[in-house]
Amino acid sequence: MQIRVPAVPRGAGWVAASGFILGLAHPPLHLLLPSFLGLVPFGIWLGRLPEGEEGRREAFRGGFWLGVVYYTLLLHWLATSLVHYSLMALPGFVLTVVPMCLFLAVATVGVYHVRRRLGWPLWIALPVFWTAAEWLRAHLGPISFPWNEFGYTLTGFPQLIGVADIVGARGLSFWLVMLNGLLATGILAWRAGRRRDVWLAFGGWVLALALPVAYSLHRWTSLDHEVAATVTIVQPNIPEDLKLDRHAAIDSTRRVVESLLAGHDPGRPIDLLVLPETVIPLPIDPIPATGYRGLRRVRTWLANLAYDRRAPVLFGTIGIDKLPGGEWDYFNSALLVDATGERIGRYDKHHLVPVVERVPFLNPDWFTWAPYFDFGGFGVGVGTAPMESDGVSFGVLICYESIFAGLSREFRRRGADYLVNITNDAWFGREEPSWSRSSALWQHPSHLVLRAIESRIGIARAANTGISEIVDPLGRVHEATELFTSAIFTADVLTTRGLTPFARAGDVVGWLAALAAAVGAVLPAILGGAARAAGPPPEGNRAP
Repeated sequence: MQIRVPAVPRGAGWVAASGFILGLAHPPLHLLLPSFLGLVPFGIWLGRLPEGEEGRREAFRGGFWLGVVYYTLLLHWLATSLVHYSLMALPGFVLTVVPMCLFLAVATVGVYHVRRRLGWPLWIALPVFWTAAEWLRAHLGPISFPWNEFGYTLTGFPQLIGVADIVGARGLSFWLVMLNGLLATGILAWRAGRRRDVWLAFGGWVLALALPVAYSLHRWTSLDHEVAATVTIVQPNIPEDLKLDRHAAIDSTRRVVESLLAGHDPGRPIDLLVLPETVIPLPIDPIPATGYRGLRRVRTWLANLAYDRRAPVLFGTIGIDKLPGGEWDYFNSALLVDATGERIGRYDKHHLVPVVERVPFLNPDWFTWAPYFDFGGFGVGVGTAPMESDGVSFGVLICYESIFAGLSREFRRRGADYLVNITNDAWFGREEPSWSRSSALWQHPSHLVLRAIESRIGIARAANTGISEIVDPLGRVHEATELFTSAIFTADVLTTRGLTPFARAGDVVGWLAALAAAVGAVLPAILGGAARAAGPPPEGNRAP
């Protein structure tokens, strides 16, 4: 089978410029202006495509190559950081980025068609199809990957995005793309000499910018919040190379955690002690059918930690369930234990990393490599009941579950007062050399800013190698630790009362954009000649 890469479009400089500028908007650079200007060159290029089949082909090529530049800058870490552990990281990068580029290419063709056949203005068509493409990425079952969508580019400026408690992250994407589309529309009208349209476009831009920002700034200064819990976060900083030797990792973790706790005085009672994801990378309980004896000493050690701190301990480990027929299922789990060693809560990860934790669409039993560690075959967790400690409830997000807004929203709807994110980001880079630290180390925690704002909820993050932090309901980050250092801190986690519009209704903007894109895609075929009679919109149709 021959795979053909779409040809580079004419005017590729405009396309490449947008991809490059958009890359500057994401962490770690996190520049402000690129969020509002990044898609303008692409919008101008798109608004001047020629009529007919030639224009459609150019639209497809332009959307694809915009994705190549943009997504390579955004997701290069999939190859550059993970290749240290497996050469499969290289095809994994390609298999992730190419479909995203194709989604963007098809979305660009959709923009082209609804403008010419239905007369949609660029500033409406572009955000509808862009947001629909993001929605699709988030609704692909076990291969969903809504990582750092356009709306996340403003997570470094939380005072500007309080409107996310109404529209969510995808609503921010729609807003930003619309602002870019209005600027592109104004520039196209100016070049065509249509002064009235210029004033309309830029007046619309000012209004579309001012209203959400005004709401966000009001929320920033007026939101009431209260302390939900006081937590101690431990960052042991166990390198991934050592964690792969699971027994050695447990011994090293115990020594580091004991040393950090011995030198830390919280100065007040705490409600929860939090250790990172898979800090105990083996099942605590025995598995008689396999001869695995469990970790009795570790259970005792964790109970002693809870007793000494007078608070339950939340930690990441491998959860197990016995199945009919003597089989066992394995999970990436978070366990909550009290001072007696009793297990008072367990959460199993719902959204599993494709291939690494579960190979999509295949029987997980085919990928069991060891009797007590299921590489590629972890079970999928069910249930979103919050855990409870001293009358205060909290939801748990394991690793990159922080990128899924629906899970955080469900915890909030079920009564969670705050959220805890435990993760191991050691995969994303190393302490030395410094250039090995990939952008994912900053992109990953940026998702929590929007999770906090969407539900007006506080979040505590415990990361093995950093960044560990507290995020308040306004999206402000506190107590952020340094990367690749052992660290410990105690802090209050804030919360608010009641449910936000987003927590109640969910991703309304994403669903409406997907619906509008679907209607726009099929309506021309239904209307036939009447749709074609609409002709091109006034932005212009001359190729750049």
